Amino acid sequence: MWNRQLLTVAGLALGAILTAHFASPSAAQQKQKPAQDDKATAEQDKQKEKELDIQYSKAYLTLMEATLAKYEATNRKLPNTIRPSVMQAIQETVREARERVGLAQNDDTSDVEIYVSGAEADLRAAQEAVKKAEAANLQYSDTVSPEEVTRLKAELEVAKIRLEKARHLGHESPLSNVRFELEQLRADVAELRMFVALLRDRN
Repeated sequence: MWNRQLLTVAGLALGAILTAHFASPSAAQQKQKPAQDDKATAEQDKQKEKELDIQYSKAYLTLMEATLAKYEATNRKLPNTIRPSVMQAIQETVREARERVGLAQNDDTSDVEIYVSGAEADLRAAQEAVKKAEAANLQYSDTVSPEEVTRLKAELEVAKIRLEKARHLGHESPLSNVRFELEQLRADVAELRMFVALLRDRN
């Protein structure tokens, strides 16, 4: 009798242990599930980030193409209303915007490649500006002042160093990348302030 009761209790205990083991996840499984959920969320966030980057780059390209078309139409109606240097700058912006769409769609693209693309565009523009100034002075002496030629050449040197720096960012820390981008923004803001000051002075 006692042995039968002992076997019954042992059987119930074993059944409870097996039920608990198979019915509920282990501690390791419980820890693994949140980790898997976090990974899935991170993947969704990454995919959403990529989609938004592509959408933004395409929308910006559309805006720049529309801007170029507008000024081209203006010059067709009233030739040379928009100066060639301005048209060239807009055309370069459109070309760069197309590049950025391709970069955004490429899974292997890093921020460094985008920085390099922008720096290359700036260098091309600076080289073209120097070339045009020198060509103008060859045709008609002092068409472009010596001071302006010096400024354009200095701008070209800055563009060369900026491109070299952009190419080296892949070997630098993320903080260095952020500093580089901030430096570009500071330079753009300083240039805009100068132009605004010149426009106010003329008015």
